Amino acid sequence: MIHQVSIVLAEYCPHCVPFSLRNAKKVARDLDVSLRVLNIQDSTQELVADQRVKEHGDWSEDYLIPQIFIEYSDGRVIHLLTGFSEAVSTTESAWEALFTSKYYQNLVHQQSEIQHNTLKNIVETSLAFSSQCRRHCTETTTLIELWSKPTQIVKAYVCPDGYVSRVIAFSLKPSTTWFRKFLSSQGVDEILNARDLRLASRHGWELETDISKAIKHISPTGVIYEIYWTRYPQTDEERQRGLFLCSDDEHNTGCNQLFVQNIHSPNRYCPHCYMNSKKVK
Repeated sequence: MIHQVSIVLAEYCPHCVPFSLRNAKKVARDLDVSLRVLNIQDSTQELVADQRVKEHGDWSEDYLIPQIFIEYSDGRVIHLLTGFSEAVSTTESAWEALFTSKYYQNLVHQQSEIQHNTLKNIVETSLAFSSQCRRHCTETTTLIELWSKPTQIVKAYVCPDGYVSRVIAFSLKPSTTWFRKFLSSQGVDEILNARDLRLASRHGWELETDISKAIKHISPTGVIYEIYWTRYPQTDEERQRGLFLCSDDEHNTGCNQLFVQNIHSPNRYCPHCYMNSKKVK
């Protein structure tokens, strides 16, 4: 798995700054990793840059810059691009060709897929727990996925009747603001309260050795964050409203969206799917 992008440059070089540096930042963003800048005008960085170019790049005593490298967590290094000695426009064209190439698209796709699968495996094997439904019944809940991307997965603990006792965003880059917007997009504003959101850190050293290593592959800090939404109703009126998941496993129907209704309702569908089910009948 890729863990870093490095660019060897000099600030005086028109091929390097600003557009190659800007494009290297884009590569790092696309791969969701950090960018290391090795400026050959800095004596310490020059030694590292020379070694990187000599071992993995286009080397000569007065080698061309910029040079960009993809660095993997297992120690592998791939040389991605070298600037040209011709006009700056030639180096610009090389960047454009890289970004539109199938090679680059596959690189980004593979990185995202590995990152997502690793995060998903960590969540399923080490961060998912068996628990009982809260405030609704005493049945065992199931952790169901609501939404995901490579760096973030949102899941909910759901009982057999569809009642949701807790929603969690497992994230490498936590944002309570984003999580609240996600929940709001589900149409649950009437019971959504900022006081019910909690942030927790799950460190690799808390878990098994293999899981700890896996976390380090996808998180430079060795941490996976969890943002919890657990409702704490404070009035009788609030206690009568519950969070549910629109899903009926028996009939394989429902949109898998969150919705709000009376906590004792036997209904399994959100208003939209409920109306559609009536039309079908």
